[in-house]
Amino acid sequence: MSQLSNRPLSETLELTSLGGEGERRVVIVGHKSPDGDCIGSALALRSYLLTRGADEVSIMVVGRIPDNLLWLPGAETIHQLSSQSDLEPIRQILAQARLLLLVDFNHLGRIGNPLEGLVAEIVGKPEVRSVMIDHHPEPEMGLVDEIYSDTSACATGFLISELLGGGTSRELELYGGADMATCLLAATYTDTGLLRHGAITPTLFRTIAHLLEVGARHEEIVLRIFKSDKLNRQRLLGYIINERTTYDLDLGVAVFTLRQEDFDRFGIEPGDTEGLVNVPLDVAGIRAVAFLREQRDPDEPVKISLRSQGNLPVNEVASKLFDGGGHLNAAGAEYQGSLSDALALVWQGLRELVDRYPECEIID
Repeated sequence: MSQLSNRPLSETLELTSLGGEGERRVVIVGHKSPDGDCIGSALALRSYLLTRGADEVSIMVVGRIPDNLLWLPGAETIHQLSSQSDLEPIRQILAQARLLLLVDFNHLGRIGNPLEGLVAEIVGKPEVRSVMIDHHPEPEMGLVDEIYSDTSACATGFLISELLGGGTSRELELYGGADMATCLLAATYTDTGLLRHGAITPTLFRTIAHLLEVGARHEEIVLRIFKSDKLNRQRLLGYIINERTTYDLDLGVAVFTLRQEDFDRFGIEPGDTEGLVNVPLDVAGIRAVAFLREQRDPDEPVKISLRSQGNLPVNEVASKLFDGGGHLNAAGAEYQGSLSDALALVWQGLRELVDRYPECEIID
């Protein structure tokens, strides 16, 4: 069923074959605890499909959208689901879908409950064309009709830009416009930390130039996403640096944790921690960072984020110890158990990783 597609994405997203007027209904599903790449990519595709004639495009995610992304065009339309959500309207929307897009993830388990089971019910139905667009390793084959996967892409937003022709096509100008370009650029900036990490290539800069030519609002993205911290988040950052982070400079590793009482103390939500895992990488000699946090529901697993510099593959720690995954320099996992047990496993994994890769250099 599933295959890595070599068809132009514009052909795969063609809508006339879905049916007549009123039947061209699309659902875009992102991963749980959505980040900027997920939300920006989904909103960009929504803008594109509406311009091409879709009757309705619905975006669904499990978890709260970070506040600094709520200004993106169309963000107010996204269905943000939780265990308390009324699922009947969601079932009705999914039942009417003729095109299903899975964006910025490549395994069904990354959707999260309660949405995962509902999506599983319609994937594979002959009347629903299903497509995956993602840049993470090892996509789940056999899940959807077509897969667009490129692990060398720094972000799904960048991948979508390239799949629609990059700077050599007028596709974005004709069907996207400034709003779509802004969402794609926001997706790319957030997943690369404003071009500080990931696969930064000449092609990326050419694509960014094209997005700017189409009307992407660079200054607004920087101001509203990267310079819009709440005061409490800044205070939390100071607390993390001073009290919650353990630095092992001999090992080149930094690890920090946040408990539920920390979120309560600073009046923030787990989604407000986006990007904090990258902060210790600014310390000279630090090659890898781990961030572990409890979730609101004590029955939910501990969330683990891993980052590294150079060629140190933190995705090996995520996959071998926690059945997680991700990229060489950015990976994640969950642990069903106590924070202290998860912390012990993370330290074990990072020590073993550094022992295996003692010569990995930090690329300036």
